[in-house]
Formats: sequence, structure tokens, C-alpha cells
Amino acid sequence: MSQRGVALLHRPCYNIRMAAGKLLYTVDELAHHVGGLVIGHSGLVVRSLSDIEHADDGSLVFAEDARRFAEADASPAAAIVVPRTIRQSRKTLIQVDQPRLAFTKLLWLYHPPVAPTPGVHPFSVLGKEVRLGEGVSIGPLAVIGDRVRLGERVAVGACCVVGDDCAIGDDTRLHANVSIYAGTQIGRRALVHSGVVIGSDGFGFVTDEQGRYLKIPQVGRVIIEDDVELGANVCIDRAMLGATRIGRGVKMDNLVHVAHNVVVGSDTLLVAQVGIAGSSKIGDHCILAGQAGIADHVTVEDQTVLGAQSGVFTNKILRGGKTYWGTPARPINEMMAMLGAAVRLPEFYREFLHLKAEVQRLTAQNQTASRRKTFLEFWRRPPKPTR
Repeated sequence: MSQRGVALLHRPCYNIRMAAGKLLYTVDELAHHVGGLVIGHSGLVVRSLSDIEHADDGSLVFAEDARRFAEADASPAAAIVVPRTIRQSRKTLIQVDQPRLAFTKLLWLYHPPVAPTPGVHPFSVLGKEVRLGEGVSIGPLAVIGDRVRLGERVAVGACCVVGDDCAIGDDTRLHANVSIYAGTQIGRRALVHSGVVIGSDGFGFVTDEQGRYLKIPQVGRVIIEDDVELGANVCIDRAMLGATRIGRGVKMDNLVHVAHNVVVGSDTLLVAQVGIAGSSKIGDHCILAGQAGIADHVTVEDQTVLGAQSGVFTNKILRGGKTYWGTPARPINEMMAMLGAAVRLPEFYREFLHLKAEVQRLTAQNQTASRRKTFLEFWRRPPKPTR
């Protein structure tokens, strides 16, 4: 059980209840845990946390708005976590400021992470001068290089490879089949999912006199700060010189690629299949939605949101605090206006053809009238006097 779970067990207001090997809590205890207010039966025991669609008479669910609350109120659920604006229900309520945040904390309470058993598996391989902190767990067939430093309670899953001179901070977990190249530094409490590759060569080549590609040595490293989560099959390239840096609290979804010398600011989200080319800088508290593409030497300032499948061209700067979308990425209001106009292109084209035909008709009519006028003027001209 996690340290948080142990601490909660020792709170004097909590009574220990078990069902199928899991701890159970009353509504009052859960409200106390998230700073909420109970309306209804405070002694009700919650057996499970559930979504609305699969709730039963022992479930706690959450609702963030009136529509979802109506669905929750009609469900079999025993209790509902709701915003403080919702005050009446036939069910027991826990009023909180942020229902989703409160429900997340309760999920951690009911489903604490299971720490791997400390110890070094006999089928793992450790290099020279490896330093292991207290409570380290190293799984079968893991390979730890020379001079690697693993902090306290670090967990290295089966078949992981940690290269020479790497340093991994306390409470970081590497799931199975993670590859970390030499010289990489990972902070505390990081979570690295299966298939992640950290520190592979950046994609750098230069053409020689014969037009052939010559590889540029990638001699930098990768620095990952505290509280970072990397989804399955994320790839982060080492820098050519210096460091590729991932800031504190960054969360990456599956299949994200970060190229050499990129800097990603703290608390930024990179959603699935985002690609960031070399030497680009992403600010703090940004969100790059799925399949967004960033070219090289781009600057994305703090608190920027980039919509799904957007593209940002080389050397561009996206100013902070705005939402962008499209390729090339533009402020979303402009893009929506452009899309609105694009939807009407067939109508505009038909109107254009009509106007073009009308102009041609009027032009022909004017030309005919002009020729007729010229003809009449010629015949109405008085004859020249004869000598």
C-alpha cells in the first residue's frame, strides 16, 4: 500500500472496513478527504467508485454539470460528487469545488498504486560502480550500465536497459521494455511506460561535397525533471550539443516524438502523436493536441493551446495565452472564419459564374449599342460641301 493509504488508515476519524480485500469508507470520510460537504446520509458506506453508466447501489459517481447530474440522479448510484451549486437530490451528495479533481483523489484512495517488491532479480545484469538507493526494485532481464545511480524506491521493470552514467531520481518507475541511453538524467516521481526510448540520436545530417549525407555526432544528453509522465512508445532524442530538456510536470501521451535540443516547459501536455522538430522551445502550461506538428526552431510561448493536427512552420513564434489551429497554425477565431467561408465556396463560385455571365452580357450589350450609335452618327452626318 502507498504511504498515502497508510496515513489515511491512521486518521482517527476513519474506521477500517474491508470488502474483497479492499478498504471501504463512509461518505463522511470521503468528504473529509476532499474537503467536501455532505448532504444526506453521511454514514453511508461506499463500496466502489464508478462511472454513471455502470453504477450500482454501492457506487459513488461524479457529475460536473446539470446534464450529467440528471443522469447520475436517475442511476442506481448511492452517492454523487457534485459542484456546490447543486444542493438537492434524492441521493446523498458530496459538494466540492471541482468534482473531477475530487473524484480523482478518491480514485487514488480506493486504488492506491502497488509498489514493486524491493530487490534485484537474479536474472538482471548490473554494471560496475552502480549505486542503488533504499528499496530499489530491478526486474528480470533488466540491464543496468556502469556508474548508474538509482534513487530510493526506483522501480526498473523487466527487460529495461539503462545505459552508462544515467541518474534516476527517487520514486521513479520504469515499466517493462524501456530503453534509456547513456548519460540521461531523470528526476523524481517520473512514470515511464513501456516502449519509451530516451536519449537516442537526434536526426542530424549534413551533405558532403559528393552530395552524400554525413551524420552529425549527437553528443549531448536528455534531462527529464521531476513528476514527468511519458506514455507508451514516446521517443526523446539526445541533443547534438547541450541537452534536450523536459520540464517538471510534463505529461506526454503515447507515440510522442521530441527531437534533439528541444525544450519543453513545465506542466505542458503533449497529446498522442505530437511531433516536435529540433531546437524548438515549448513554454510552460501549454497543450499540444493530437498529431500537432512543430517544425524546427519554433517558439511556442507560455499557456498556448495548439489544436489537433495543426502545423507550425520553421522559425515561427506562437504568442502565449492564445489558441491556434490549422496548417499553418492561426488564431482559432481566424481559422473558424476561414473554414466558414470555405464551406460557402460552392455558393460563392455559382454566384461568381452568374456575375461573370451578367458582366459579359452587359459588356456585349454596351458594345452593340456603341456600334449602333457610331453607325447612326455616321449616316446622320451632313454631307461634305462639294466645290
